[in-house]
Order: sequence, then structure tokens, then C-alpha cells
Amino acid sequence: MKFNNYIYALLGILLFSQACSDDFGDMNVPSDSATQVEPRFFLHDMQMEVFANYQRNVNLYPDLYSQYWANTVSGFGSARYEYVDGWIGNQWKEFYTRQLPKSIAISDTYGEDPYYVDAIAIKEIWICYYWSRMTDSYGDIPYFGVGKGESVAYNPQSEVYADLFKRLDNAVNSITGDAAQYRYSDGYDLIYDGDALQWRKFGNSLRLRLAMRISNVDPEKAKTEALAAINGPGGVFESNADVVKVPMWSKGWNDYLHQMGWSWNNIRMSKTMSDYLYNTSSVGEDPRTPKWFTYQRTVDDKKVGQTKEQVGKEKYFGLENGFNTVPAKVKEDFAAINLTGGYIDFVGDGGEHKMYCPVMFFSEVQFLKAEAALRGWISEDANALYLSGVQASMDYVGVASSDATDYINGLSNLGGSNEEQLKQIITQKWIANFPNGVEGWADFRRTDYPDITLPKDGVSGSSTVDAGSWVKRIRYPNNQHEQNSANIPSSMNTKDTDKMGIRVWWDTANTRDKVGGLMSSNF
Repeated sequence: MKFNNYIYALLGILLFSQACSDDFGDMNVPSDSATQVEPRFFLHDMQMEVFANYQRNVNLYPDLYSQYWANTVSGFGSARYEYVDGWIGNQWKEFYTRQLPKSIAISDTYGEDPYYVDAIAIKEIWICYYWSRMTDSYGDIPYFGVGKGESVAYNPQSEVYADLFKRLDNAVNSITGDAAQYRYSDGYDLIYDGDALQWRKFGNSLRLRLAMRISNVDPEKAKTEALAAINGPGGVFESNADVVKVPMWSKGWNDYLHQMGWSWNNIRMSKTMSDYLYNTSSVGEDPRTPKWFTYQRTVDDKKVGQTKEQVGKEKYFGLENGFNTVPAKVKEDFAAINLTGGYIDFVGDGGEHKMYCPVMFFSEVQFLKAEAALRGWISEDANALYLSGVQASMDYVGVASSDATDYINGLSNLGGSNEEQLKQIITQKWIANFPNGVEGWADFRRTDYPDITLPKDGVSGSSTVDAGSWVKRIRYPNNQHEQNSANIPSSMNTKDTDKMGIRVWWDTANTRDKVGGLMSSNF
């Protein structure tokens, strides 16, 4: 893995030179200085943003809101739906001032050169992924015309999505796969080493994800985009070999789950997660559990929450979400991340790569297709795709084939109403997407599945979420309210009205409307 700190200085030179006159550039730039930066240096740093400032940007927010993890530190307000600008506010700043300028620099410098057609398309697919993360976090955001040094209006999320579909379509269809094209090779493309045809699959798979995201707010558009993705050139993911994940350099320092789970002891498995890992298949414990988690024992070898029947038996226990004052001994009594259990994303490859941060699994694509089949968009069998998604996850995690078979045989086939079947699909998808809290939280907001709990100690009085309601978006950063409030949508252009209980565009129903564990809003 390459770390090229000098590219920040080069980026400054590049962007500054674009703003100057030709004469000024000729007079002030030495003839042997670097005024252009190869795309590979920019893409490399753009990809590493998935785990940059991970604790504050992801773990304290989407990871807790998806309820994969629970917080072990008293007074951390994000678990009770508080907005802390010094934490999640970094996400906005880092995207608009670090990642987006690199994307623009690649396009502005190389966009007209036919040698870089594939390189531009790959960059476009990646930045579309990040744009989707940003708009899914906040809703309406500055999008069209942003990054050119001028203040722009916030655009409705519906318009951002419409443009992302166009950009993904253009990127996927422009990829040539020609060996003569510029390639992000030599380790600078951390995901596919510059393989444009693999990137094409990711572009289609991402398009399928975003299509399903809008299934409730614009079902016809969702169907059109889903079919275009599945039938697009190169198709969608076909196996676990297609998984998109970003490696962390084994010789470097990374702010990721191993730090939160062990070095800082800030998280333990959520009770919601442990409940689903033990109560979904008739076999009992999900065989992925010991791959993902490790025991935390008290001195007397008993764990908080055990029944009389469980005393003396080993079990992975999860901590309830949303304590204000966390109970004593939680770090000893609840399951932590397993850094030696063999799961490749947590143990790395034993060489250059220490760990991996997931972006999109093959199993997710199978579940997306299962939902498309359930909605009648494709002719494949929804139940077969659903079970295939579970199998793909088992295989990826490294579960023994016999254990995977037993677990799958213990699952109920899809049955009942469409809502009941969707709940089955999303529940298994949510489990399989672990530890991708960004996606787990998005699926909960869109479908209101699986069932997750409200904060144990209640929604904080300092939050902007009504009591009894779930957090549905991230508030705009303070600097936007203080310096750009005129461009924020008028209904949210003050800190008091910019509430985190407001649903984003594609989140069409109130979770509190759920009756008997089912919504009536997904079909």
C-alpha cells in the first residue's frame, strides 16, 4: 500500500494553478515542478477515506444506529441520538475538502484524453458511491456545481439520485477494458488493482443498491434502474471474488473497529445483534458468530443476562444500546470483535493487509435480487436468491460447509405476505452485511426492518429526535448553519429546525407505524 502525503501539496499546486492566469503560472512555476498529479495517487487516497476518522464518522453514528455495536462508555451522547459536531461533523468537511477535490482534479486534468477513459469511469463509480453515502446521511446536500470555489444551493435528494443513476450508467457503458488504457495498478487501486471490468460490475451492483433504495418513493424508477443494473454490460457481482473492500496497511496505524473494540474498549456486540444470531435458525447459534466475536468472561465465568438453563454454557452476549450510564463490567461481560477468529476482514491476509473495511458484499447483491424478485421485477426465484445470499455470506466469513448447511436448513423459507417475506430477506441481509453499519442503518431506515430498539435510557433531551422515534438522518454541520444557512433548505436552515428525526427522501414511513412487527408501507 502506498502512502503519498506529498500529493496534498501537489493537489494544492494543481488547483491553485487552475485559478491563475496563464502568464502568472508561467512566471511563478519552475519549469521542472510538478503541475499534474497522476490519477492513481488521487484514487488511492480517495479509497482510504472509508476508514479515515472511522470512529467519529461511522462507529459513533451508523454503527450504533444499525445496532451492530453498542457503546461501553458512559456519556457518549450519539448512542442516545445526540449530534456532536466535533464527531460526525468531520464527515462533511472531509468529503467536500479532501475527497471531492481529488475527484474533480482527475476529471479536469484527464477528462478529455482518450487514454484515461477507463480511469475516469472508475473514479466516477467510486465518487458516486461516496456521493450516495453523503446524501443518504443528510438528505438534501450541495451537489450540482459544487467544488468550483463558489457557494451553491442545496439540491433535493431526488435530484442527486437521478444524476447518480446517469453517472453510473455513463461510467459503466464507457468502460472499454482495453489493456492499452491507463490503469490504476501497482497497488494504487486498493480494491481491484485497476481492473476496469471488475469496476464495471461494482458500478452495476451499486446502481442496483441505489435502485432498491428508492423502491418505496419511486417504484417505477426503481424497477427501471434495477433492471438496467442487472442487465448492464458485465452484470452485477457473481461471487465473493467481486467483493468491494478497502485494505488497511499492516505497517500503518488505522482508526478502525479493532481500535474501538480492543485498544479503546469503546464497543461491544449489540444485544440486537446477539438476539438475531441466536433466534433466527432452528439450530440456535449462527455459525458466523465465533468468527466475528470473542467471549468476554467474568471471574466466575458467568455472564450478565444468563438464564438458569444457560448457566455453565458458553454464549456470546450483546449489550443493550443507548445507555447513558453504562453498567459496570460491560467490557468483561459482553462479546468483543474477534481479531484471531479467522474472518479475513478482521485478521487480514497475514501480509501487507492488516484488516479490510467493507463497501459491498456479494451476499448483498443476492439479497437485492431476492427483493427484486419478490417485487416481481425479475423472474428468478426470490427464495432461492434469499438462501443464496445466506450461503454467500457463510462462504465469505469462512464457515464450515456442514455448519452453513445446518443453519440454512434451519431457516424458514420465505412465506406469508410480501411484508413478512421482505422482513425475512432484510433480516438476513442485515446479518450478512455486518460490520457495514452504513448499509445496515440505511436498510433499517428504508424498510424499517429488522426490529431494532430505541435507546435503553431513552432519547437524550439534548437530541433533536422526538421521544419514541428513531434517528433518521444526520444534522448539517455547524459551519453550514453559521456560514451557509441561506443555501440550506428553508425548513431546516436553523440548528433548532435541523432535526435528526426528519426522514430522508426515500424513507417514506414512520417506524412507529409498525404493527405486530410489520410495516404496511413497503409494497
